[in-house]
Amino acid sequence: MVLFSSKRERIFWVSLLCLLFVISGFIISGYQKSLHTTKQQVADLESEKAAWAGKEQDLTSEIAELRAQLDQNAAISKEFPMNDPQIRKELERQGLDGGSDELIADLLKHNELIPFDGVLGGKMTFWKDKVFVISDRWIIAYFEDGHISGNMLLRYDVENGVISWKVIDSYLY
Repeated sequence: MVLFSSKRERIFWVSLLCLLFVISGFIISGYQKSLHTTKQQVADLESEKAAWAGKEQDLTSEIAELRAQLDQNAAISKEFPMNDPQIRKELERQGLDGGSDELIADLLKHNELIPFDGVLGGKMTFWKDKVFVISDRWIIAYFEDGHISGNMLLRYDVENGVISWKVIDSYLY
């Protein structure tokens, strides 16, 4: 009986060890899957990080290009005819002491010159910061009603300090 008992006991311990190995295998397998998943997530995040770094670099270069373009536009606007001393002198000779600012202020009072009607209840008006005196006879003016917009070329004459306007051409965008 001792023999039988020891054989039974051996079977029990061997079975228990096998069971422990199987359970350990499942636990190790689960950790390996978890580790693989974590490694995959890290790789995905690294790839996403690289993509964001690339986007950041693209945006940084775009900002640099826009700044260069802004500087170039500022240089052009300094040379724009509206800033030409000859135009200012001619306007003063014609009786406009305020120069181009006086011309623009007068044009802003004459929205009736815009040959297009506003839509959806809007009223066509000139925009002060988008009116440009380009010579001692010509102005380019932007107008809109909040829905549609356009530009127009106007000729102006000044007699005894009084400004008269003539629309040369206009169009809607």
